[in-house]
Amino acid sequence: MRILHLNNEKTWRGGERQTLLTASEQLRMGLEPRIACRRGSPLESAARSEGVPVLFLPNSAPGALLVLAREARSSDVVHCHTGRTHSLAVIAMWSRRRPLVVSRRVDFLPARAWFNRFKYGRADEIVCVSRSIARQLQDWGVPQQRLKVIYEAVPDVTWRSREDCLKELRTVVPVPAGKRVIGNIAALVPHKDHATLLRAARAAVDQRDDLAFVIIGEGPLRDDLLRLRAQLGLEAHVFLAGFIPQAQQLLPAFDVFAMSSCMEGLGTIVLDANLAGIPVVATAGGGLPETVNDHQTGLLVPVGDAPALASAILKLLSDEPLAARLAAAARQRTRTEFAPAVMARKYVDVYQSLLAK
Repeated sequence: MRILHLNNEKTWRGGERQTLLTASEQLRMGLEPRIACRRGSPLESAARSEGVPVLFLPNSAPGALLVLAREARSSDVVHCHTGRTHSLAVIAMWSRRRPLVVSRRVDFLPARAWFNRFKYGRADEIVCVSRSIARQLQDWGVPQQRLKVIYEAVPDVTWRSREDCLKELRTVVPVPAGKRVIGNIAALVPHKDHATLLRAARAAVDQRDDLAFVIIGEGPLRDDLLRLRAQLGLEAHVFLAGFIPQAQQLLPAFDVFAMSSCMEGLGTIVLDANLAGIPVVATAGGGLPETVNDHQTGLLVPVGDAPALASAILKLLSDEPLAARLAAAARQRTRTEFAPAVMARKYVDVYQSLLAK
């Protein structure tokens, strides 16, 4: 089976990681995946290192359409991983149909433009990474029979020691020795709601002084968050580390992982924290309740509720048996339900079903 994966993003974020995981696992299954991406993008480099064949999508729409029209003819299935490649594929494949699969990872609705209605109508299967996204699209007007939920995946790795990770983290931010570290890894964008995390930090620090909050990520809200940190008097307790490549490798440095998003497709960084054995507190935004089973694999609090978030963080820090039990259950669930091989196999089942039709 020849699968053409499309992802034209310039940067490396969750969608690009999932594109590569899907293609590399399918390669191990003996299939023939290829990734069409931007020349010089992080995805190109990562795909080459995994041995996944790559072809280039020109930045201009006319050039990209020509490439896709040609490459679709030699593919059995075309799998779009971004909104723009979905649009391009629908146009490029106008006269020569191949099964068209679209992965939907974001939890905001498409605009109600005629072309969006048209392109979603042309997709043979829309794979949502959470039930939350599937419900949104169904309410938007996509027929339920063309929606499928396949959870994203994270690879299990050999994790470094806490000491090594803390040492590396301290080369970026001055985390004082002896502090309990609450970590967050997310872009500094509105839907990640770091403002609630900072207010939770203020409430938690008011109860115990031995806390350090480390936020890894970059984005347009950095200056706003620095101002809020100053207003809350948290300069000695909250550290903005900026963007760190492969930041999930530093997860063992944290005592608790805290996610404050008001919207989230699924939240794969939570799954990384699970595999690292770090207990998780998260807000119940978007697909996060599907990655965190409250009081079974982590603690969930209402979106935007800083006092509740602070209370849950303090609970995990003070109740070590609870934290250990939740972390162990989360690791086991992630290894069985969110493994890359499981995700890749489910996508292949979708492809085969469409080809059989």
